[in-house]
Formats: sequence, structure tokens, C-alpha cells
Amino acid sequence: MRISFWIITSVVVVLGYWSGVATSSSLTQTKSQKDSRVIDSLPAPNDDEIRKIRTADQWHNPFVVVHRDGYELILHDQPRSQALLNLDELERTLRKMPVERWPLGKVIAVEEIALRSSGDDAKIASNLKALKRMLESHKVRVDQWPSA
Repeated sequence: MRISFWIITSVVVVLGYWSGVATSSSLTQTKSQKDSRVIDSLPAPNDDEIRKIRTADQWHNPFVVVHRDGYELILHDQPRSQALLNLDELERTLRKMPVERWPLGKVIAVEEIALRSSGDDAKIASNLKALKRMLESHKVRVDQWPSA
């Protein structure tokens, strides 16, 4: 009798644990899907409006500067921050951005930082490649701007 009690208790504990893991996993997946919905629902890039843009202050979508050690996110009409984000932080931030931050559609401007130290080129190129891969996974077009 004691052995069956321990077996039943163990099974209940294990099933309860796996049920909690499954629920937690589905909640995380649901939140991730909700976060991605804004990006997923954005219209195609408005190329007619984009062709009219001649200066950076006319760009109202997110703008990313690729640095050696991370990414700087620049948003129109917001004070510029020197804080660098890693790729995961940048992705989370972009996914949570309201649709109003994307008036030009599903497109983002990207440029490499112009001021560099010796040995920065390879790291910046690697970060740019990772950024493009992440944005393309969300079907966001990358408009690469020249560095100053």
C-alpha cells in the first residue's frame, strides 16, 4: 500500500509539473505572438512616400545605427539616447512598438556607425548581418543608408 501511495504521489507531482511547464510555455508563446502582431500587421512599405525623403529628419519609421557593441535605436521626435541594445533587446522593442511608429510601412532604415576604431569593421559587419537576418525573419524590409 505504501509503495502505491508513493507511486501515485510521484505521478501526480510529475504531471502537475509538466502541466505547469506546458502552460508557461503556451503563455510565453502567446505573448510572443501578440508582440509580433503589430509588425506582422504592418502594411507594405510606402515607396511613393519613401522616395520623397531626402534627409534623416524626414524618416519617421524606426532607424537603427549598427555599432561594434550593439545597436542604437533612433525614433522620430524623441530625444536621442546613446544606450546600445543587444539584438534581442532591439527585437523586443521593435515588436512592442505601436503601429503609429511605422507610418512608412514595414521598412526600417539602417546605417553603420561612421566613427570606428581599428578592428571594428568585422564586428560591425557581423552585427549588420545579424540585424538583417532578424528583420527579414519578421519580413521587415531594410533600407540601408550610407554612413556619414
